[in-house]
Amino acid sequence: MGLQSIPQMVRPMTRKSFTRTLRAALLGAIAFAPLSALADARAALDRFLKGLDTYSAEFTQTLTDETGFLLQEAEGRLSMALPDRLRWELDAPFEQWIVADGEHLWIYDPELRQATVRPVDTALQATPLALLTQPHRLDERFVVDEGTVAEGWRLVLRPRTRDADFTRLEVDLGSDGDLLGLAFMDIFEQRTEIRLTETRRKPPLAPTEFQFTPPPGTDVYRP
Repeated sequence: MGLQSIPQMVRPMTRKSFTRTLRAALLGAIAFAPLSALADARAALDRFLKGLDTYSAEFTQTLTDETGFLLQEAEGRLSMALPDRLRWELDAPFEQWIVADGEHLWIYDPELRQATVRPVDTALQATPLALLTQPHRLDERFVVDEGTVAEGWRLVLRPRTRDADFTRLEVDLGSDGDLLGLAFMDIFEQRTEIRLTETRRKPPLAPTEFQFTPPPGTDVYRP
């Protein structure tokens, strides 16, 4: 999904808003679909998660303002090992790494040479990353609604905590249970959309994939 709420970066507002992608998200009020749609959407999520221990994908990411104007675009990669390990990398010009090693979550900005680290459970609380890495806590952390998309089903999530800096998260799932993408609405009404490609279920991932050691000269913050 900073770690000061995932994350707060010392960059111009456009960069801050763009990187909020990793924490940002979730909804305003939407019309409730029939209960059968929710059952279908939850079933699609269950199919995606069933037997899933590792996962990887490429992604494209766009940020638009409240009028729909395109502000930024980026590409990147993600990999995860359930329940609490994740690596999320954005490419230049907005380069950033997010690494959860099971105990801590690191956010690293190579250009600024700054890293922020927090306990993983605190850092992931009520963020989009929690949906991916801690799916067993979905209902504990979010109010879950539903909808449909052309390719399958959509889950719409609202954070239960008042401290979240996002209002809406949309999770699109194919009828076969594949994860298609995510969309986030932040508190500034900016929308980030992430579309996944080259998805792989249960790929072999080395333990080093989820380890992070700050490079020499990195300023490390522990809020």
